[in-house]
Amino acid sequence: MNKIRKIFTLLCTASLCLSLTACAGKANHAVDSFDTSTIPEDKEISSLVPAKNKELLKVAIDSPYIPAGFFDDKNQATGYEVDVVRALARVLGIKNVQFSDVDFDSILSQVDNGTYDMAAAAMTVKKSRMRDLNMVAYIQSGFIYGTQKNNPKNFDYGDPCGFTIAAKSNTSQEELLHDLSETCKETGKNAIKIVADKDQDKLINEVANGSIDAIIGESAIIKYAETRNKNFASVGESFQMAPQGLATAKNNEPLAKATQAGLQKLMDQGILKQVMAPWGVESFALNYATLNPPIA
Repeated sequence: MNKIRKIFTLLCTASLCLSLTACAGKANHAVDSFDTSTIPEDKEISSLVPAKNKELLKVAIDSPYIPAGFFDDKNQATGYEVDVVRALARVLGIKNVQFSDVDFDSILSQVDNGTYDMAAAAMTVKKSRMRDLNMVAYIQSGFIYGTQKNNPKNFDYGDPCGFTIAAKSNTSQEELLHDLSETCKETGKNAIKIVADKDQDKLINEVANGSIDAIIGESAIIKYAETRNKNFASVGESFQMAPQGLATAKNNEPLAKATQAGLQKLMDQGILKQVMAPWGVESFALNYATLNPPIA
């Protein structure tokens, strides 16, 4: 097994009004989302919610990150993680949810300083993030590559040296590509040409039309894209599987505990998977919602 291959291997309803604030990143990826208005409040769990969050929950998303969270062509927040937050708000008895598009690099600091109450950005649970924020894991995802259908450029996901590969900017996937590229050069091979952009949907389309050799992204995102674009397909298997979750401020532990209890309720009743199913990502749902899980 060569070094490159080794690295790869290791490696508004009646009871819940929604106020939406969007910047950029609108897209038309409409699905028939689960009707969260059918989910009743759990009085015992909702009693955990801090008074300041009972009327309004301000949620930061990084749009467009399809299908996790984005604004559609009608300026409405949508996506599987948006729907999960809406379902959670129903259980917690929170009256209003406001989704805002925030650059990923500033989401954590703006939750920490109280600008937003929660981050819902397909965020991987990491020790470094849990030092500043509380995180509740509810889904597990990994990385996977995608290419133009039938892989006409013969992209080798086990040895990606010399290929042009895309990744959403400022993500763990982009970091991995830089690490792999350095290893390529150290072993006398051609470096990876990395194409990074905030708009991952645009990158996927460029891969599908052959402008870029391949893309690396979250398993759920790439698998969803495969069902929506007939000229795009995933290649290989998912790797570096890790939990993802919702993040809240460290100084708002009651909201974190309410989030954990609410997500566990959704899991126990089978609702979480029903909420995620229209987006085709229900298989990534966890069975236990863990607050600040131990990460090796």
